[in-house]
Amino acid sequence: MLRIIHGLLMLVIFSPIFTQQVFAGDGGPLFVKIDYFKAAPGGTGDYVNLEREIWKPLHEERYSRGIIKSWNFYQVMAGEPDVPYQFIAVNVFDDYDMIDYFDLEDIMETVYPDKKPEDLMKQTHASREVVRTEIWQVDGKIIPDEATVVSGNYLTVNYFDSRGGSGEHMEMELDFWGPIHETRIDKDILNSWTMYTLLYPGGDARIYTYSTIDYYESLGDMREPVGVGLAQVAHAGLSDEEIDDFFNRTGASRSLFKTELWKRLDFVGDQSGYLGNN
Repeated sequence: MLRIIHGLLMLVIFSPIFTQQVFAGDGGPLFVKIDYFKAAPGGTGDYVNLEREIWKPLHEERYSRGIIKSWNFYQVMAGEPDVPYQFIAVNVFDDYDMIDYFDLEDIMETVYPDKKPEDLMKQTHASREVVRTEIWQVDGKIIPDEATVVSGNYLTVNYFDSRGGSGEHMEMELDFWGPIHETRIDKDILNSWTMYTLLYPGGDARIYTYSTIDYYESLGDMREPVGVGLAQVAHAGLSDEEIDDFFNRTGASRSLFKTELWKRLDFVGDQSGYLGNN
């Protein structure tokens, strides 16, 4: 038994039996700002400590003011050989106007009244380099039925390019693959799943156009195959030929640019009884 809802957001940790699919629409759009960072040479530990000890309290204040829905801090465990970044910060917003460090100076003065904001920024800039910043919109999520959040200790982040495809990529991801991911969650293989469309950068600067993220509790869960067997369970009313056709249509709708494995190091957000963020 599944509950289909039209809404949006991010996803959650493993939970009992039922899942829900949430699509962009009901609660208004959610936006995700992703900053990719490279730690200063020889300063990886100092940079991680700065994010956890200096910036996390600032994000907690941003969250308490309703500026962000969540903040998550990740480390790249596996990716392309020459990946130029090691860490990723993900901020989620429900108000696009608040993305650009809304009220940051006032927040710094509130949290650290004995420190100058410019000194905090100098310390931050010395600890790491911003390699790239992206803004995404959430297209949909799949989470356990009782959950309101998405989460996982380990993420596989899939970057896709839908340009030159059939134009069916969103239909394939949400309508065909969505029930398959619901089945994975029901079987405690997957914690949650999300889909995002890249808003910025745009034009020729884009090297991919959308992404999906699989959220896992443990690394071992990633080894479970995602293929025809699960599709037959999730789409019991389809014939093998129809399922094969959907697999082919998925391949024709987009190309995979790259996949990375991220490990979550810290976060801020309403856990609602789970290990995640909202």
